[in-house]
Amino acid sequence: MGSSVPGMDELSVADAAKYLGLTAEAVHRAVREDRLATLPGEGPARLSLQAVEEFHRLRQASLVASLARRGETPVSTARKVREALFHSETGLPRSFASKLSAMPSDWRSLFSRAELAAACVTDGCRWCRALDFSRFLGSRPVEYAPAFAELFGGQPCGTCGPGLLRPYWEALQARVRGGAERPPAAAVPPSAAERSMAREWAQRHPAAAAQKPVGDDDGRALVAAALRTARARLKDAKRRGDQRHVLQMAQTVRALEADAAVVDGRAAAAMRPGRLACGHALAAACSCPRRASARAAS
Repeated sequence: MGSSVPGMDELSVADAAKYLGLTAEAVHRAVREDRLATLPGEGPARLSLQAVEEFHRLRQASLVASLARRGETPVSTARKVREALFHSETGLPRSFASKLSAMPSDWRSLFSRAELAAACVTDGCRWCRALDFSRFLGSRPVEYAPAFAELFGGQPCGTCGPGLLRPYWEALQARVRGGAERPPAAAVPPSAAERSMAREWAQRHPAAAAQKPVGDDDGRALVAAALRTARARLKDAKRRGDQRHVLQMAQTVRALEADAAVVDGRAAAAMRPGRLACGHALAAACSCPRRASARAAS
């Protein structure tokens, strides 16, 4: 469970705390312990949005690992959180704060305050309300994930669905390969639950579902856009003399250049379908001794 703050590439400690749903002291502690890097310069500490996002990703991964050690998942935890938010032993209403304080800390840490507040809404689309609350609080926007579908008790509506599901669809699409192509060893196929939820939402919102991207360039445009952005940030870091950021962005650029080479190779292979007798794709620039051999059936 990447999002961004529009127009903000740098955040103060206070802004980062609101964005992450933490206290300012927790952010200061992460900085002191070198778990969150600051930008160079005089005056109050400034944090790059990239560093804050990476800190959030690692923190979420740690929470998920902690849950897994107890046999829990984000989805099963979301179910328990939802039950706790609506449960009342005495039949009398309880305040939102008291409900949160009664939960285990890792339950409420898995979700932001905006997301937990949206789960308590009794009318309208809770996904829309979560987006509204996060904008009001200055916190990280909600992203589509099965755990949020469980927390909110349903799928996004036709208004917020296309924007929320587009990154999710793109992530699933990146994990799907043709029948003749072996996926990378690290690839994880979509689960039956994920496919079922996607079909269910598409059936209920056919017009919105039609807006999902059908990428016919094997990801080249997405990688090219990310590479342009990374190169621009690397150039800016060099201009400012920010050596730490230069090293980070140089590593990102190298990784994206490797990705670009992979997707360009796939696109070339798609333009020249079939394989040589040696087994290499026709467009793979094969240089083995059997390069001139007869073509094998694709």
